[in-house]
Amino acid sequence: MLQAGGFIAIMLAVLGVPQLLSSYFDLRARRLDRLENEANAERRHQENLEERREERREERRLEEERRRNERALEEERRRDERAQEEERRRQDERRHQEFMVMLAATLGNRGGESEEHSEFIRTLQQTIADLQAENARLRDRNGDSDTLL
Repeated sequence: MLQAGGFIAIMLAVLGVPQLLSSYFDLRARRLDRLENEANAERRHQENLEERREERREERRLEEERRRNERALEEERRRDERAQEEERRRQDERRHQEFMVMLAATLGNRGGESEEHSEFIRTLQQTIADLQAENARLRDRNGDSDTLL
């Protein structure tokens, strides 16, 4: 009977060991799968975070580019307005100078030279010289080499 009990004990041990080993390896495989799944989930999460960061960087870059373009367009518009204003000012000066010359010529054709007439002509000439100097100063300030007269 002792032998039968020993035999039964050995049989139970032999039959139980593979089941214990199988259970151990199954638990280990599940734990490794779970860890791998967690690592994959964390990697996907990090990839998603990086994609969102990249999208935000791209959005900021596009916004900065849009602002630069707007500033460039605004600066170009201001330059055009300044150029148009400068051209209007030059045309006004030219017309004024032509008017003054015609007025001086008209007054000069009336006959004798009076002191008031001479003073008026000197004033006109000085005004024309001042306007020409102002015109030259404006051209120099704007870097324009065109002449009006």
